[in-house]
Amino acid sequence: MAFVKSGWLLRQSTILKRWKKNWFDLWLDGHLIYYDDQTRQSIEDKVHMPVDCINIRVGHECRDIQPPDGKSKDCMLQIVCRDGKTISLCAESTDDCLAWKFTLQDSRTNTDFMDSSLPTKSSFVSGTETATVIWRWACWPEQPRAWP
Repeated sequence: MAFVKSGWLLRQSTILKRWKKNWFDLWLDGHLIYYDDQTRQSIEDKVHMPVDCINIRVGHECRDIQPPDGKSKDCMLQIVCRDGKTISLCAESTDDCLAWKFTLQDSRTNTDFMDSSLPTKSSFVSGTETATVIWRWACWPEQPRAWP
């Protein structure tokens, strides 16, 4: 099974509201899985984007949440789930946030996401700026130990 995007994001804990660094993998089947670290040995949680996610908020759309120290509100993402859970995330940069947003949106709505004609480059316009994302698709030779 191949993944579409992976990397570090800060995630706000639900109870203490502390920011914690987690490793995220978005798989071709739409599962967003986050782990304690890059070894993928301990799953923190998972979301099946086409089924569980009802909205993705970015930047100032993220309600009642402040970014971690030193980060801009423009780096914020929130995944709103059908069961009422909201996952608050902070990317390293605005460009990284936009890349996650568009990739997550694709995984929610693209029922043909398994198509072999995946894009290699996309450009997005935000206000007066254009961001270009180079998609680095990768495949696992086998399933990771913490596969759902």
